[in-house]
Amino acid sequence: MRGLVIFLIVAFVYGATVKHECSVSEFVNLMYSTNNPKERAEKAWEWLDASGPACNKQQLTLIYANLPTLMGSSDSMKIRARIEQLYERAR
Repeated sequence: MRGLVIFLIVAFVYGATVKHECSVSEFVNLMYSTNNPKERAEKAWEWLDASGPACNKQQLTLIYANLPTLMGSSDSMKIRARIEQLYERAR
């Protein structure tokens, strides 16, 4: 029991300090592995919130340019607007 508590504390501290990084291949893999369009849109939004701020302009451009292929029928103006917003703030 004591070991479990220590593990949970370490996991919490590690999780709180982990910085998200932008991996375009992770985004592509996530989109291709999700068949349900609604679920795909939700996962894209979650990924953009978590990892999007770490992306540079080149990575965001690559994602944006390939959205029709990656998102399929779940492509939306909401997702595109979020990527544009991240692009404006990117380095």
